[in-house]
Amino acid sequence: MGMNKKVDRLIKTILFVGILLFISYRYSLNDQATIMRGSQKLPVQQITTKDVVGVWVNHHNQDIQQRIIFMKNHQWRENQHGVKNIYSGTWKIVGKRTIKLAPYGEKIIFNKNNYRQMNVVNYHHILNKKK
Repeated sequence: MGMNKKVDRLIKTILFVGILLFISYRYSLNDQATIMRGSQKLPVQQITTKDVVGVWVNHHNQDIQQRIIFMKNHQWRENQHGVKNIYSGTWKIVGKRTIKLAPYGEKIIFNKNNYRQMNVVNYHHILNKKK
């Protein structure tokens, strides 16, 4: 009689744990999706050459008159303080929303909510893509 109670308790415990695992697996993915949708948090998309190419202007610090032109052939040039092509080099995508400028090693990160805005990390220069 004592053995049947132990087996019965073991079976009930295994069923209970199984039901809990099933429920947590079944509904955890939906809850995560609901949380993501509710907070408008979308997965970060990989930037492409098309996102980078164009004319980018620093509207936040207009004193330096900064403008960077990124070209399809992965060349870039910068105008500053009224001087054309003061800096130039090549660029490459190095992360989901990060590019790197050679030869200076500058890292530029795209705004995760607005791919028409980027930040030159070392100088905190905010650049907006010209339409």
